Amino acid sequence: MSDEGATRSMYTAVVMLLDSKDKDDAERVLYPTNSRTCLQKLPVVGGSPVTPEKAKMLRQKVFGAASLVGPVETDWLNQSFCFHPHDSPLGYGLKVAKGITKGFIMCVQGFVLKNLLFGRRRLSVGVEPRNLLKTTVRAQEDALVEALADVLWQAGGRTGAFLCLTQENVYLTTDEDYQCDGCTERLHIFEYSKQDELRFNVKKYLYEFMSTERCGLLCFLYSLIMTRGFKRLEDDLGDVGDAGGTLLQHNGSIQPTLAALILTGRASPFLHNGIIYEGSEDTMAKPKTGVLIRAQVGLLVWQRSDGNRQVAVGSRLKTPSLPIWVTRCNGSYGVLFNPNRELLRDYHAENRFNLYYYSCSSNHPTPTLVTIDARTPTATEEFSAPDLENLIHTKWNDATVTWNGTMPYV
Repeated sequence: MSDEGATRSMYTAVVMLLDSKDKDDAERVLYPTNSRTCLQKLPVVGGSPVTPEKAKMLRQKVFGAASLVGPVETDWLNQSFCFHPHDSPLGYGLKVAKGITKGFIMCVQGFVLKNLLFGRRRLSVGVEPRNLLKTTVRAQEDALVEALADVLWQAGGRTGAFLCLTQENVYLTTDEDYQCDGCTERLHIFEYSKQDELRFNVKKYLYEFMSTERCGLLCFLYSLIMTRGFKRLEDDLGDVGDAGGTLLQHNGSIQPTLAALILTGRASPFLHNGIIYEGSEDTMAKPKTGVLIRAQVGLLVWQRSDGNRQVAVGSRLKTPSLPIWVTRCNGSYGVLFNPNRELLRDYHAENRFNLYYYSCSSNHPTPTLVTIDARTPTATEEFSAPDLENLIHTKWNDATVTWNGTMPYV
């Protein structure tokens, strides 16, 4: 073969190799590395169509009934996860469009902060803790993916999880037992036995949880119920669970047991450590199962009351492994956090420190920073102190709380 013929053959081979590689890459790559977002509107393919029985059970577990679509159901439909603009002072925060969904979103917010502040991509040496709150669109989405996967995997006992996603087909119609809501009857249910598979598919279908055209909040709640399972939910709630065993109150706000399910993986009505047996001389002692292991994201509770006892919260929630606490203050949810993970590892660090408070208040477009000083205990009257200070005192008793120029609004 002549030199010209050999050169032509080599050129043809290289072109064919490059064409083949391009085709392989086109099939393999789902999310371009230089993309600002990983959101893609992809068809929901696979999974198992929801059965009429399962659709009714899901609606009953959430709303208490499947035969009517009322104001509460309407407010939960077409609500999805959405962040503040990434370059705004609250870029780390999820927005709340409907007040009744606030508790649910704030519980997920705790896990979003866990991954934004302390996730694998944030292990850089020498980064100022406050700079960890600066984010990007991609960082927001990655943190939400990790948060949703974390919550589901924990609820499934770290052995499996389900995803509930909607598509176009309708699998049951309105009758006397069921009124269509546009979401539940269009579910496809996916099961995963590996955490990486779950995380990959949450990312793949993140559009379904974030788009304003979807019912992202309700689909994630359904995913959480399917992952925990109806039998385990019944066992979690026990004989003294929330009224009717539903996960939402009559006004549409979340039950405390749903907050416990998100934060601990169990929908227990009890927040103390471990198992306590209570009974009397006439009745057999019954176990009350609280929090079995130390939580990653904690919970602080305070309720203004007329002499009634406060909710007993154990140290496994009061002292989580990360300095993030979901707060329930007079029934209103928020998040307290510190971007320095060493806060709970060094006793001296808790002498004086700052906490950010986030509750998606429309009247406070900038971060709220409070300073906690436990070195000089100051006794305050419960009824004269702001509610958030009373809540903080359930963890740091009699500490001085300074609002740093912000008017107390909680």
